[in-house]
Amino acid sequence: MHLYPGGTWWDRAARGHRFWQNYLCDLEWRVALDGRPNLLGARFAEGAMLSLIFAFVPFWWIVPRALADPGAARRSAWAAAVRLLGCASVAGMVAVALMPSEYFGALHGVAVVVAGVPGLTAAVLATLMLLRAEPRPRIAGWLGATMLVFALVDFALYVDTMWAGGPGPIALPAIQKVALMSLMAWMAAVALRARGRPQAPHARR
Repeated sequence: MHLYPGGTWWDRAARGHRFWQNYLCDLEWRVALDGRPNLLGARFAEGAMLSLIFAFVPFWWIVPRALADPGAARRSAWAAAVRLLGCASVAGMVAVALMPSEYFGALHGVAVVVAGVPGLTAAVLATLMLLRAEPRPRIAGWLGATMLVFALVDFALYVDTMWAGGPGPIALPAIQKVALMSLMAWMAAVALRARGRPQAPHARR
């Protein structure tokens, strides 16, 4: 963000990065929206995106361990679905990071949607699991529910913007940031809850 020269979709002359007005993918542009080069900043942004994306692999795997009884047989299918859908979304998110809209245009948006559907589905299932079986006060579950509200609104507005064209409502990058911060808080809560808990035993046949 510090290295980003400037420019938003609504004000190309804006100086520097505007936290609530720049999309995350703006940071990956080699030439910023104000026309100035952003080669070093784009490299850092791409590395940051990939770091967050690959953090999802262990995250989706440990979500079931945050429950009160992670080995419960009645939720084994849900746990498998969370892990499968979550890890499937990672491949799509890698494509999002490596296909900036600067060069790939609409394909970048398509990659967002392809990654978003299984990722959001995994998040919905994981949140329902946590709200049902996490010990009270179910902090991870409620953080997940809060994150989903912002993430689903952000996703719906993003898809609508893709369909209608244009930069979208000026509130969209702000909602994106709130969704991201909520996501990171949820991931941290799940990791803290799962820390030190035993691996779920394999179901007996």
